[in-house]
Amino acid sequence: MSLTIGGAIFVAVKPIVKIFFSICFGILFSKKGVLDQHTCRKVSTIIVNYFLPCIVFSKVVVAFDAGTMKIAGTCILTCVVYMVTGAVFAMAVKCFTPVPKYWRGGSDMALVFSNTGDIPMAYVMTITAAAPFTPADEDRGIAYIAICMSMYVMGMFAFGGVQTIEKDFKVPTLDIDEKTTDAHSKRQRWLQFGRRKPQDAMELSSNDSAKSGNNFAPTSRPNYQQMAHEELNRLARVPSNALTEASVVASLARLQRETTPASNSLRPTESSGVRSIRRRLSRAQNDASTAVIDEESDDDGLALDPVVSAITTDLQAHRHNIFVARGIIFLKNLYQPPTASLIVSIVIAVITPVKRLFVQTDFQMRNAPDGRPPLDFVMDFATFIGQATVPCGLLMLGAMIGRLKIGSLSKGFWKTLVASTLLKLVVLPIIAIAWTTGLRRVGFIPDDNNILYFVFIMTAAVPTSTSQVYLTNFFSSEEAEDVKQMNCLAISLICQYVCLVFSLAILVTYTLKIIIHV
Repeated sequence: MSLTIGGAIFVAVKPIVKIFFSICFGILFSKKGVLDQHTCRKVSTIIVNYFLPCIVFSKVVVAFDAGTMKIAGTCILTCVVYMVTGAVFAMAVKCFTPVPKYWRGGSDMALVFSNTGDIPMAYVMTITAAAPFTPADEDRGIAYIAICMSMYVMGMFAFGGVQTIEKDFKVPTLDIDEKTTDAHSKRQRWLQFGRRKPQDAMELSSNDSAKSGNNFAPTSRPNYQQMAHEELNRLARVPSNALTEASVVASLARLQRETTPASNSLRPTESSGVRSIRRRLSRAQNDASTAVIDEESDDDGLALDPVVSAITTDLQAHRHNIFVARGIIFLKNLYQPPTASLIVSIVIAVITPVKRLFVQTDFQMRNAPDGRPPLDFVMDFATFIGQATVPCGLLMLGAMIGRLKIGSLSKGFWKTLVASTLLKLVVLPIIAIAWTTGLRRVGFIPDDNNILYFVFIMTAAVPTSTSQVYLTNFFSSEEAEDVKQMNCLAISLICQYVCLVFSLAILVTYTLKIIIHV
């Protein structure tokens, strides 16, 4: 059946409505406090470790066999081409636009990696329900997307993406026009447990001392405020990557011991400034102790999280041999549930007798009493659970967008924003069309495999990977009220998703009507 231009536009826009309704409800639940950060982390852990492996298994086993492994290689090659193109875009953006120094790594990763999961899957599951596609195209489409997802995950976690994002947090988060120093910025962050600056506390202490009329000479008693100020200055000089919670608590405890007189009988009269500092020290230690207890009692599902926290440890442990460290990280990614599910699914799919245990094939084997393959119940379970992947993923995407806050940005950042959005959502899809057309011309894409053609174009037309938000949150300080790296990422994602409404509708309409000729 041939579609008119209006029909093609309708087919292209219909999945966008479903996607954005799901995202909007995620934003709403985030604003209402239902999907807070703690809940989203738990749900994301379930999606990554339970729903996603199930949908990968249910689709890959059906879609692949020994004769279609050439297509898997084509998927891998296409993903590599897209990531290399994104790296070239990243270099161009840094050369021609004023990318902030504290977000150069994040800017690179935003152009290299894309959200190849939720949005392409939602589109494939919707568009394959009507001609010219068939229900079998849905299985094949999601299987192709699963391979693309695995490639992007490998690139992000095993080949340097995480470290590139982490490097941004070792750069002072200061704009070019600001005259303050990084040490001053860190000192102000550590003063968040009190609302007065050190000099304000000293002035208050001097006024209180004058009013109290004590008989101690200024040189006969310790200057508690000065000691507190010096200790905070010492903390500010410590490199940010070496400044841990334990070291801060130890410094605060040492400061409290030094500012506590040995004998109460000789204790001088304390000013209100000194008492304020002492109370702050006590509260900071109590909060730190409570945080440690909470962390021990609730690990927040860390045992099932991706191997983000282990990456830096492995690199530091093998810094003399970077190839060993990369190899360890690569192996750790292989046993993560989504990747492990993909590997197991491909092995089952290419071994014909084993595949026959799960799905109907031409291989002769006795069926179960219900007339289905012996292990059909496994496929039924995986299909049933996997259906929750896309709706839950879109809800989490909306909740993440709902929590994003745009703070202060550096001068001229709008140029970086415009360039990145155009390259990501306009130029890369054009390159993808040319690349995919070339693959079909040389025979790497069969003429009748329209869904593969469609998936290759879709994976090049989506915004930045949402995993970058989790990684940016992971490396940012919990005490920081204004994380400039997150500000840049937030405005970038919001602009991309606004533009996606128009760019994706135009691209899909063009693909269906002009390229696939439906």
